[in-house]
Amino acid sequence: MNKILPVIVCCFAMSANAVNVGDITSIINANEKTLAKEVENTTNVARYIALKIEKISNPTAEGVVIPLANNEVLSTPAGLVLPGGGQDVFKIFYNGPEDDQERYYRLSWLDAPVLGAEENTANKGALATTSALINTILVVTPRKDKFDYQYANGTITNTGNASFRIVAAGTCLDKAKDIDGKGCRERYYVMPGKSATLKFTDWNSPKTHLGVWYGGQYINVNKNKK
Repeated sequence: MNKILPVIVCCFAMSANAVNVGDITSIINANEKTLAKEVENTTNVARYIALKIEKISNPTAEGVVIPLANNEVLSTPAGLVLPGGGQDVFKIFYNGPEDDQERYYRLSWLDAPVLGAEENTANKGALATTSALINTILVVTPRKDKFDYQYANGTITNTGNASFRIVAAGTCLDKAKDIDGKGCRERYYVMPGKSATLKFTDWNSPKTHLGVWYGGQYINVNKNKK
């Protein structure tokens, strides 16, 4: 079985960074050309946020940086200063080919302190250590997209040409994990040609709901689909 994307299994950035950049994985669907990424300064002091975009062969550990064509992906602003507790939006524009290929980009967010003119050299050196680089993933689905999947025994294989998200909720395979009576939940992003198998929810249980989020729509998985 093919492995799922290890870098985009989670859906929200989980870190102690001063700035929250939202979802680890963002998607520009086939009928869209722009993405608005809201960033939030969770501290009470100003922070400088800058965005760098790189094209990658795929979002797994084996992915490598590949040349980015002129104006293929643009963002505005390139950087901004967020006051303490402040929020703002980076807009990302896709101007690349409109074909049947899915494309992946690394969004590198620089989170750095804003140094006042009154700070001395020693203080500046200390503050510089609070800088952080946060990496997230942008997936641009094919402009000529094809959605399809196969299902068998709790495993979904993406047989189309665009990534989708699997979501499952219901009875836990291990009853000991159902500590609050709400059952188990899990979700995965699956690239074209890849598969994901449910690990915590009992796919045989009639109380388990299994579906796919694709193009902004929820689609119930047909367990008889082969």
